[in-house]
Amino acid sequence: MLGRGKGCSVANSATGTTTVAYSYRIFNSIEHVDATEWQRVRSACDGSIVMDPRFIAAVEASMKQVCKFWYIVIYDEDGAPVACTSASAITADLVDVADPGLAQIIRHVPLLFSWLRHLKIIICGLPIGGHHTLGVAKRAASPQILPVLDTVLCDLATEANADAIVYKEFEKGDLEWTAPLLALGYRRIPTPPTHYFRPLFDDFAQYCAALKKHYRKQINRSRRKLNHPGLDLIVVTDPKEIVRAYTSEVHSLYHQMADRAAIRLEVLPIEFLHQAALRLDGQIELIVIRKDARIVAFACCLHAQSTYYTMYGGLDYRLNDEFDLYFNLVYALLDRGLQKRVSIIVFGIGADAVKSRIGCYSERLYVFAKGRGPLMSLIIRAAGNFLIAQKPATTRFNIFKNKSPQDSRESGQKTT
Repeated sequence: MLGRGKGCSVANSATGTTTVAYSYRIFNSIEHVDATEWQRVRSACDGSIVMDPRFIAAVEASMKQVCKFWYIVIYDEDGAPVACTSASAITADLVDVADPGLAQIIRHVPLLFSWLRHLKIIICGLPIGGHHTLGVAKRAASPQILPVLDTVLCDLATEANADAIVYKEFEKGDLEWTAPLLALGYRRIPTPPTHYFRPLFDDFAQYCAALKKHYRKQINRSRRKLNHPGLDLIVVTDPKEIVRAYTSEVHSLYHQMADRAAIRLEVLPIEFLHQAALRLDGQIELIVIRKDARIVAFACCLHAQSTYYTMYGGLDYRLNDEFDLYFNLVYALLDRGLQKRVSIIVFGIGADAVKSRIGCYSERLYVFAKGRGPLMSLIIRAAGNFLIAQKPATTRFNIFKNKSPQDSRESGQKTT
């Protein structure tokens, strides 16, 4: 344990104002945290898989060479855990995520803005894309708990000489209980759309049968290319087999895809998948397309509760046009998600048109950012929406012969 401390927060009620005493403990490894306390908070707030200590341990073990980690548990005056979160320190290049216009200015005026390419940031959460790790057992208490947590994060930011603090990433349904962050000086910033598929079909064949002829024909044309001699598609589920199959050569395919992304998020090390596969036994899958026994495309997936996550992938772009590797990966992911009988398949950000054409809907996630020091504070307040590239709502495609209930989930999205 790195340290402990106390904080007070004011709570207003119909009977008057009371002061609630909270305490907290800070740890520098998830292995040192009391798992019972952590899971108690996670269970109370229905925390996602990214709050699972096994998942967090995989991130920590694979990224501790480039990131620093802390784990914070907050207790009420009776000593019961009421909130917990991970925190991490990273160095980020704003060019990788900023609005293209702002990114161009930073590149072309290095004398003034080169420091924006080496930002020190304290993250409330993990240094990878995805859902937040902030668990609050009773969200009605967030106005009292969040100021205590933010004091801890501000102290860590001072210690690390950080340029900013960022809480990430939150769904629309989280905005009410995270609203107290606005009063603490944070700006809420939307991220690019995240794509979701709501399974309404028993299997992939039923899904294809429900499509309009034009869209079904596109899928069949791509999938026929997998019949080429020497090509096959398999799903690897055994943890040791995943580690054996996921070599540095295969990992280089991920770098090919990451280098082409419009928004470049964190680049995960090869060890992340190895750690995740071994720690989350049976929940990690590797979907691969092989040519003459060599992996030429892959997708790494995670099945947790009723959700199927497509985490990241890669492919040999020299063969992409010939075999439609990207499209066939997407169709294989959809097929596998339907086989799992989950309630939602998360396809993540990027490739908006492709994901919309298979029936995905999109929703924005949100981050909360606050600058440290006058200049960074001014930049976030005045130009916060330019710090993360913004995209218009994805056009919805009317792909089904009969209108699907999924088509009406996002009434604000256009349909063609």
